Amino acid sequence: MGTIKTKQDNTGAFQDETAGQANEELLFQKFVEEQETCALVFLNKEGIIKSWNKGAGIIKGYSKAEAIGKHFDLNFLPEDREANLPANLLKASLQDGKAVYEGWCMRKDTSKYWGRISLKALYNEKEQLLGFSELAQDLGREKAAAELRGPAAAALAESGEMYQGMIAEIQDYAILRLDANGVIKSWNLGAEKIKGYKAEEILGKHFSIFYEASDQANGLPQRLIEHARSAGSAKHEGWRVRKDGSLFWGSIVITAMHAGDGAVIGFTKVTRDLTEKKLIDDELKRSSEELKNSISELRKSEERYHKMVQEVQDYAIIMLDEQGNVISWNVGAERIKGYEASEIIGVNFRIFYPPRDKEAGLPEKLIKIAVETGRATHEGWRVRKDGSRFWGSITITALHGGDNSIIGFSKVTRDLTERKLAEDKMKDYVMQLENKNWELEQFAYVASHDMQEPLRKIQTFTDIIQSNPKDQAIIDKYFPKINTSAKRMSMLIKSILDYSRLDKVKHKVPTDLNMILESVRFDLELLIQERNAVILHKPLPAIDVYPDQVSQLFTNILGNALKYCEGQPVVKIASRFLRKEDIKNPPIDLEHEYFLELSFQDNGIGFEQQYAEVIFAIFQRLHTRDKYEGTGIGLAMCKRIMKNHSGFMQATSEPGKGACFYTYFPVSYPVYSKNLEAAATR
Repeated sequence: MGTIKTKQDNTGAFQDETAGQANEELLFQKFVEEQETCALVFLNKEGIIKSWNKGAGIIKGYSKAEAIGKHFDLNFLPEDREANLPANLLKASLQDGKAVYEGWCMRKDTSKYWGRISLKALYNEKEQLLGFSELAQDLGREKAAAELRGPAAAALAESGEMYQGMIAEIQDYAILRLDANGVIKSWNLGAEKIKGYKAEEILGKHFSIFYEASDQANGLPQRLIEHARSAGSAKHEGWRVRKDGSLFWGSIVITAMHAGDGAVIGFTKVTRDLTEKKLIDDELKRSSEELKNSISELRKSEERYHKMVQEVQDYAIIMLDEQGNVISWNVGAERIKGYEASEIIGVNFRIFYPPRDKEAGLPEKLIKIAVETGRATHEGWRVRKDGSRFWGSITITALHGGDNSIIGFSKVTRDLTERKLAEDKMKDYVMQLENKNWELEQFAYVASHDMQEPLRKIQTFTDIIQSNPKDQAIIDKYFPKINTSAKRMSMLIKSILDYSRLDKVKHKVPTDLNMILESVRFDLELLIQERNAVILHKPLPAIDVYPDQVSQLFTNILGNALKYCEGQPVVKIASRFLRKEDIKNPPIDLEHEYFLELSFQDNGIGFEQQYAEVIFAIFQRLHTRDKYEGTGIGLAMCKRIMKNHSGFMQATSEPGKGACFYTYFPVSYPVYSKNLEAAATR
């Protein structure tokens, strides 16, 4: 006996029962007979019914005994039979290999239902007609819903097509489906690209074909399947084998798919080729793809794709329409971005980007690249629902319809915040080392110059006294000088110790800056009264800071304003929240987006603007100590304090017209937004 096939497509095949296939044939026969959702009927050459399943009895109303031997036209309306519609469908099936009818049909009790009937001519290997297969469905509910939904039904169908197209067209991932034994049942472009096999070469083979002989020998493929079966999913990274025998480093996730009763009915297997990253830097291994999908009993291929994508948790996999509006949302998207599907469906994907990227048109640029090249990739900060940010790695892939036109996009996002923070931490560590080296050079300078000066004076004055031990006038003259030099050296040592302790901080705490300012004013009360100084300010905000360091910052800035002033000191303190792009001449390596600016405007002696950077260097002074006291460490400490806060400090001035010192503290977007709203209501 040979294979039975249709005239123009070979997708359906029946084989005679053989000893080796008895169980499989019995299972298939039982599956057909027990199927209740559709009518599956075999007709002979004349259209006479030869088989009848449960679904046929439910839909058409006839029992098996009543239907066998009757012509299949028993469910057509009388007017359709008179118009020879059944006979014409058989002829069309003979001519085209398949014929489909959708319209009103009639049950045994004469009630009508809206049905779809698909006829397919069946042939043996010698192209001899054996009969016809009939697949009939009751579409009454679908028709009623379609009449209510109208365009929504078409949109739903298009969505299914886009899901299937999304998986099929993704080229960076091999996404395939395995049956419960690990046999490959589906294959996408990514799988062909990564593994080298075409679908017709690999479908029906066991997935262990991708593993090295040693892995096969120690049972790795089977262990992964069993682990996925028992735990829900299994992940692994290792060398895999392509069709041509070459190896690639693959990151795989196998996820069990479950039926409604919880039984495992198969697996999804997702593979990514990480060979390049593996070879470039083994120490920076990417986390393996962890795709967990729990899929109910599957009836249609687009439902399988939809369910698989829907339940992935480690990747945000979403669908966009042609304008970039979100039309699908999975569990991973909800976990990473914080929105539930009901909150985000229909919203443009621009919502995930920071204001600066939106103003620069980054979302539109990525869509344009995907349209022109097929896909676009990018890494950068993204915004969650609660306003917090995460470092996202995204791939946008264009989806095409049958005419190759763009019908939408798939967008896959991975949260790489931990990796980004680790890289930034390493950069900060390197920068700290560079700063420490620079400071050591400064300390060496102090040891050879600033601290040597009082020591030399003490030694000189001591030699003079020793040379004139009985000259009371000389003793009275030089002992006070020795004491002054010793105090000078003590003050230098204390300032250096204070400067070195600035890095020994723990955690920032929410702090009311008004309280710190009042505390500093209390500490400087005597100097303020002595100079008859005026300090003006409006209420300051509360932000997360190191309170002791900010107190030192205020003390140094206000102390300088009181000290370097010829007349009555007047200091004006102001605050405002602003974005990075609104700051004039910010540091080029500035990473934060939102800041609190505190400005301290005085009416002191000022300085040439060319020294605006020099004044922040340790032990750098613009005036001699005989005119203005000081160690040259105060502003250096201020700069260090702002650096500890991941901020920075600037100064503007003009000789004789005072100076203005600006400090910039980074803040979160919620703090920035909240204070802007509060300022707008005042």
